[in-house]
Amino acid sequence: MSVRASNRYYITYLWAKFVHDFLYYRRTYLIRKVPLPKMGVPFIIASNHQNSLNDAMGIILTMQGRKIWFLARADAFKGKFISKLLTFLGIMPIFRVRDGIANVKNNFQIFNQTESRLLEGYPICLYPEAKHQNRRYLGKFFLSYTRLAFEAAEQSGFEKEIFILPSANHYSDYFKIQSDLLISYGEMLSIKPYYQLYRENPRKAQDVVNEIVHKRVKEMMLDIQEEEHYEDIYALLGIYGVDFALNNHIKPDHLPSKLCTDKQIVSKMEAEKEKNKHNFEEICRLIKNYTDALKSAKLDDVSVRKPLSVFALLFQFIAFVVTIPIFIFGFAHHIVQYLLPKLITRKIKDPLLRPSVDLAMAMVITIPIFYISFFVFFWSLTGVLWWTAIYYVSIPLSGRFACWWLRSVYRWLKMCKVLALKCRKSENYLTLKNIRAAIVEKMNALMQ
Repeated sequence: MSVRASNRYYITYLWAKFVHDFLYYRRTYLIRKVPLPKMGVPFIIASNHQNSLNDAMGIILTMQGRKIWFLARADAFKGKFISKLLTFLGIMPIFRVRDGIANVKNNFQIFNQTESRLLEGYPICLYPEAKHQNRRYLGKFFLSYTRLAFEAAEQSGFEKEIFILPSANHYSDYFKIQSDLLISYGEMLSIKPYYQLYRENPRKAQDVVNEIVHKRVKEMMLDIQEEEHYEDIYALLGIYGVDFALNNHIKPDHLPSKLCTDKQIVSKMEAEKEKNKHNFEEICRLIKNYTDALKSAKLDDVSVRKPLSVFALLFQFIAFVVTIPIFIFGFAHHIVQYLLPKLITRKIKDPLLRPSVDLAMAMVITIPIFYISFFVFFWSLTGVLWWTAIYYVSIPLSGRFACWWLRSVYRWLKMCKVLALKCRKSENYLTLKNIRAAIVEKMNALMQ
């Protein structure tokens, strides 16, 4: 297979991009500080790791159809379907001591193959944290990727210039379909200036390069290092983060912009803990009280922050009723495709592996099978290709609409509940409003 990838791989890439960017995610954003290197230039992608296989899919689909090779933990290859899928995607297993000493010896061969592919011009992607987590923070980087880069350079007699491309992914939600995804690529780092240092002191050269790459990845992502009050700070981003974004004339649903404002809030909160721990803990206490009260009332912050009037709710109700046929059409054409994988993955212990398998099965099995079946059935029924084409295009469009419709109705019901509490001047509602106002007041003072 060439560096540009075979035609079969590229066709698969286009289909995967359609399912990934349109059906699975609502919006996907891509930020590049520099263009991709020319074909044949060896480079390693070093990324944070937060959502299992979904991280890899995001990178694959932003590499303009190039064939990429990954190294991943061997325990991810359990099961024939997953193993074949990962291998097709270009993911090779790396064994750890817990996988058995005999298996660890296979890593030497894997590393040699990877170094050869890198020198041939194939991009290599590694996750230096060596694990994924469902918290927004950057862990310690292991040096496997720097070792791979320098050993590949050494294999070329230090004639080839090897680059490392820092990457970071950010999700609006790890688990929900039709959420948003942001993939960012930072400034490329050439390790050529460190070749001489590597000859003299390999470990020091790797440490220097690793520190630079780690810093660049950290700058592009949401990194909440506060462990004790992590949940409070993360909840704050959904509560005050929306107000702060709006106050700065930023759309809260624009993920790259919201990430920037969220990083400012996290930075201020972490600094406040060092500067005024009492005030920091008071803010966290208010957040916990507020989130507990929301959970008890079965409400969310959006409905409390911006309750709708009777007329607005009535107008939305009419809109929902009018669009029920579109919802039913989209829901009926996608319910099995999305639920079938979930019936299989619900027993998976790792929660972050579930959305990855859901996406993989929908992309490779359920959506292709059902979409082809719908096309053949409607064409055989009507015999008119033009009508069949219109029907076929309406399927994915209505699918996205059905997802939005369901969530909007769910939000509408909460808005109705808030309106009822407001009209009754419920003590619970007044308590929620007062606690939220106190959070906003304290955060406004802090952010100034």
